[in-house]
Amino acid sequence: MTTCEWVGCADVATHSVDISFPEGVHETWQVCRAHDRILKLQVVRGRPKAPPPADTSTSIEVCCGECQQTLNESSSLPDDQRQPCPNCWSLTRTNKITFVEMLMVHESLHHRSKQPGKGDWMRDFRTGDDYSQYLEGWGERVLEMDREQNIYREVIKLYDDTRLASRAQLTDHHD
Repeated sequence: MTTCEWVGCADVATHSVDISFPEGVHETWQVCRAHDRILKLQVVRGRPKAPPPADTSTSIEVCCGECQQTLNESSSLPDDQRQPCPNCWSLTRTNKITFVEMLMVHESLHHRSKQPGKGDWMRDFRTGDDYSQYLEGWGERVLEMDREQNIYREVIKLYDDTRLASRAQLTDHHD
């Protein structure tokens, strides 16, 4: 039996945690259940926060009101200061306003299967987008717990491509 690699811990290592950082560094830890959780939290908290989402933007394009040619003038230019359109000589203007808004859709799936005639679940599977309060950003998470195969597996991929994968026997993964 392997001992937990966390400094000062003498418990049995029940979880294998693989960590891949976007900078190319890769680590593998053999830790107990308590340090599995702490290690994953430490990695997440040690990453930089997600960049803020892009703000909405607005643009105004000034065009000739007659021929629709784009003009190089301010939309706030007073009528008496306008120059005639170089294409058709009109002084009428149309302001084309463009609004850009970003909509992000997040999804996840949760499936739980049971054996016929028995009340408790046999397999619990979750996958999809996951929000990190520490990083203030979205990532991905897969969680699989299978009682029949005695499998616990969790994979977390952060917004910056940091990847954590934890594996253990399900019977060793208890609080």
